[in-house]
Amino acid sequence: MDTPHAITLRREPGPFTRSLAALILRLALGMTFLVPGLYKLEAKRRGEYPGTMFADAERAHVPGLLNVKLPLLKQYAEVLPYAEVGVGVALIAGFWTTLAGFASGLLLLSLLFGHLVQMQVHPEQEVTMVPLMLVYLAINAAVLWLSPVTSNYLSLDGLLFGWFWAPRPEGEYRRDERVEPKRR
Repeated sequence: MDTPHAITLRREPGPFTRSLAALILRLALGMTFLVPGLYKLEAKRRGEYPGTMFADAERAHVPGLLNVKLPLLKQYAEVLPYAEVGVGVALIAGFWTTLAGFASGLLLLSLLFGHLVQMQVHPEQEVTMVPLMLVYLAINAAVLWLSPVTSNYLSLDGLLFGWFWAPRPEGEYRRDERVEPKRR
């Protein structure tokens, strides 16, 4: 008895659709770094940054970091605005996207650590940034996933390195007649 043949269609987004998705995700993640970084630089110029960061660190009890946390925190606070602006600009432009995505992931993890410490210092605050930071990390993972030029040619990387790769047209869907029916 002949069994009907099944045709399985697998539709994946083409290179243009993947590049649009990468562009949107890069712009969103890049803006979340660029805008706060610029505000921190402006606040630093006025003498208002880093604000309460040091006071919270003094009250926080992080085991093993009691002797070194303030000097490291001062260095971190000094570098943070520049790192945010640099990573934000690199992501928005799509320049060295894989490296910028990795750096933004490390930066997000460090900010997540800071929010977890701040949550211990101020437990009365109901709304925390932790769930939002996890969403940022998921977006960062998607940016890293789409960072190769094959999925990211709407970027500076695509302009500079895209001549090594050109999108291929989609393949044809066809039925393979050589499939034998299942035997019982």
